[in-house]
Amino acid sequence: MTGDGPVALSSEDVDALLESVNIPEGETQYKFFRPTAVAVERWVEYAKGSHDCFYLGLADIDQKMRGVWPSDVLVVTGRAHSGKSAVLLSSMARNLLEDPNFYGVIYTPDEPEILVISKLYALLYQRNLAEVEQALRVQDEAIMNEIEEAKHGFLDRVKIFPSAMSFKDMSDAMRECEDYWQQRPRFVMVDFLEQLPGASGYEGVSTVLKGLKDWAETENLPVGLVHQSGKGSTRGTSRGMDDGKFNADEYAILQLNVFRRRDDPKLSEAERRVHSVTVSLDLCKNKRPPCHVTQPPIDYFMDPHCGLVREYLQSDIPEDDRWVQ
Repeated sequence: MTGDGPVALSSEDVDALLESVNIPEGETQYKFFRPTAVAVERWVEYAKGSHDCFYLGLADIDQKMRGVWPSDVLVVTGRAHSGKSAVLLSSMARNLLEDPNFYGVIYTPDEPEILVISKLYALLYQRNLAEVEQALRVQDEAIMNEIEEAKHGFLDRVKIFPSAMSFKDMSDAMRECEDYWQQRPRFVMVDFLEQLPGASGYEGVSTVLKGLKDWAETENLPVGLVHQSGKGSTRGTSRGMDDGKFNADEYAILQLNVFRRRDDPKLSEAERRVHSVTVSLDLCKNKRPPCHVTQPPIDYFMDPHCGLVREYLQSDIPEDDRWVQ
């Protein structure tokens, strides 16, 4: 054919193209098989403390999990507004602050991009967003300079995709991130499970979670997945591995339940006020031997100023009774 249409290849053209394909002589090309030695090498590398593992920055939990390893899926369950997303976002903020080579991707059809990025900014700089927005309205120079610094610094090492995407589109988005950063991301957060295409009902949730596990294995990245508690969950306590809606723990390597003790109807008013800044974490599933879990759950401090979830400091526990006034 002529013009802009396809042009038939000659036999010489075909031979030249075939010769350009680099297939090592004597090696069989497999579709599924990979030598077990490759898995052994990965295990040894991660066990040595490879930077490819993701740590929450919460010592007791990290010690028991020994990190979220590449291809692991950490399922974070809890009721609405219990602090599930805050736990993972706080951990990403710590990694951004402590490691200049940390890059992260967030798939969050649950919230718009500007909301998530403002939350991350608040966690990174321990700012109250209401105060920041007031400062912006009066063009506070210090705050404007700080945001400009964050825009080209910490926040440029995070990419947020606010639309529900197929696993193929998620992989395509990862390639674009790698091209932009010239670096592989080190952690992926998905918020939340039921917002992913097809995650409806027991069968749908199970199928999508299995797909995400396969996706994490293919991408060889640690994944943190936010998942809502089922209707049978009790306020202010953890139901263990039964906490997730549709029992969506079956493909998780790790499961972390998040709850607020202040929501327990059995607490007195004084106890509820004391726990107003407490977020509790229950590592109820850990498939990495010796499979340590938290018994009982561990209490952490959620900063009411900026939402940062961190370990309690002595200064967080007042000697007077101002929390119970």
